Amino acid sequence: MNALRQLLREGRIVLPVRLHFALCTLLILCASCLLSGLFLYVLDRFTGIGQDPPLAHLVCSMLTLVVAGIALAWVAGCYLRPAKIVADAAGRVAAGDFSVRIAPIKSRIGIAEANSLITDFNSMARELESMELMQKDFMGNVSHEFKTPLSSIIGFVEILMDGGLNAEERQEYLGHIHREAHRLSRLSENLLRLSRLDAQSIDTHHTRVAVDEQIRRCLILLAEKYSDRELSLDIQLETMSIESDPDLLEQIWLNLIDNALKYSPPEKTLHIAGNMAVSSIVVSVRDEGVGIPVQKQKFIWNRFYQCEESHKEHGHGLGLAIVKCAVNLLGGAIECRSSAGQGTEMIVTLPLNFRTIMPQKSH
Repeated sequence: MNALRQLLREGRIVLPVRLHFALCTLLILCASCLLSGLFLYVLDRFTGIGQDPPLAHLVCSMLTLVVAGIALAWVAGCYLRPAKIVADAAGRVAAGDFSVRIAPIKSRIGIAEANSLITDFNSMARELESMELMQKDFMGNVSHEFKTPLSSIIGFVEILMDGGLNAEERQEYLGHIHREAHRLSRLSENLLRLSRLDAQSIDTHHTRVAVDEQIRRCLILLAEKYSDRELSLDIQLETMSIESDPDLLEQIWLNLIDNALKYSPPEKTLHIAGNMAVSSIVVSVRDEGVGIPVQKQKFIWNRFYQCEESHKEHGHGLGLAIVKCAVNLLGGAIECRSSAGQGTEMIVTLPLNFRTIMPQKSH
């Protein structure tokens, strides 16, 4: 009934390969028997072969086999054609051409598996093309991020090598070199961390983590960086204990809190809340900064993406990418709620038991 409705609506139907083959075989056998019988009837009218039944049966059988064999060989070509098209396209993809796409096969009676194969191949090709573009963009961003501090370091070193500076000027230039070197170090560490997260090569170990205490320790670690901002803290953390990886969890809290502090104007409040749910914990980190425009929110998880150009000297746009990867590895989810001028809230949901999401790696 569904096939009939599809035929009436689209002028074609799509059948599973087994049903398609069975119907084709049945039609071919019927047509072969009919044609061989008709040919034998005509031959009998001219030669009287019907007077010799064994010979007539033999001729009829041979004609049926020949006609059926030719027809089945043609049908086999219909089944092999999509595979050959996909194989040729796969060869082009293997050679580096990710722009290749396969047009849908147009026929009155289609084969579901062939359509699915072509659709999946096109999806794969689009994904590979997107990954290639992302890789090129990523390499361009990495080169740019390394080039800027390296150029600064080289420039300051050349000034120092020229001499003629007093002690205060030398200390100033050495301070610039020190800061740029630390910036390169942080960039290298974050790139390595992202690489390991992408490859899931981090050796996860499970232990009972007091999340509320861990978040407070992260606040203490970051307090010195923003001590001159006169920010207030609104901490509302329930006692939260989960079975998870403490190192990955710490990366999540450090990056989220650091991001919120970075974008919080002076004399504002940073809000951190956490509570237990039925099978998970929910932690939110909210600032009172400029917020993120709706049209930019879909890009915030991209590497090297920064909404505010004014903060480029303080980071590289890798923090949220690291958070996203870590949350995914821990089987959780993260949501961004923000609007321009209204601040930003990051909400992290993590399972109570990490073991049920991703088994521990063997060593």
